[in-house]
Amino acid sequence: MSSLRTKRFAVVGAGNIGKILLSRLLASGVPTENLMIYDSDVGRASDAASQFGVHPSSLSEKAADSADVVLAAVPPKSVLDLLAATGQWLRPGQLVISFAAAIPLSRLESVLPPDVMVARVMPNAPSLVGQGMNPVAFGQRVTPEGRALVEVVLDCLGETIEVNDGLMNWCVGLSGAAMRSLLPALEGMTQAGIEAGLSAEDARRVAAQAMLGTAAVVLQTELSFEEIKSLTPMQTVDEAAVAKTYLEAARAAKEKIDQAQRKIEGR
Repeated sequence: MSSLRTKRFAVVGAGNIGKILLSRLLASGVPTENLMIYDSDVGRASDAASQFGVHPSSLSEKAADSADVVLAAVPPKSVLDLLAATGQWLRPGQLVISFAAAIPLSRLESVLPPDVMVARVMPNAPSLVGQGMNPVAFGQRVTPEGRALVEVVLDCLGETIEVNDGLMNWCVGLSGAAMRSLLPALEGMTQAGIEAGLSAEDARRVAAQAMLGTAAVVLQTELSFEEIKSLTPMQTVDEAAVAKTYLEAARAAKEKIDQAQRKIEGR
């Protein structure tokens, strides 16, 4: 992470994703003087700047030119106009990382100068604690050095995997929105613990550790799902129905993003 400490970052968007990025970059040793935050809502940008001790910024030539990396953390409907406005001030070799869903690399590259590198990431909320899974797709202009910088930035957030840009809408259901799918299971398990007589804090801890431990077995062994199931012989749910629920949730998320992309592109 030491390579990040000499880089200057402009975080564009002071919402949830922007705040996660600020938090994780600071935790990775990036000095506050190397971080800028911009938001079209000046009050929100000011609040985020105060919270993290960084510089509030305007969308200007000076701010854009001074950043080595521009982190675009604005809603999909806003990102193209924002990058088009910023692009006039970007210099050759700068890196733009977009965290906006539904906007393919080809559209991002079309509004930026040809000598600016672009990568696209599907953000994941567990990045808040450095345990995210953030798939990334690289634009055609990204150099080996640019790729290495993107990977170091994403290391701050947790794990990542490189995917083809055409798979990014699938990644919404597979990682980006997956936490929202998993939380109801944890809520039910926590409620069961409370009904059993555990404190709310202990019940939540037991449920979360059970899920965390199960994920660890999947990641750290080569056992098949059926072999892992056999480690706990008691079947407690209709497993086929639960698996189908999550499969359909991922498909539905992908379709929603497909629809959003078509709407943004006017198709």
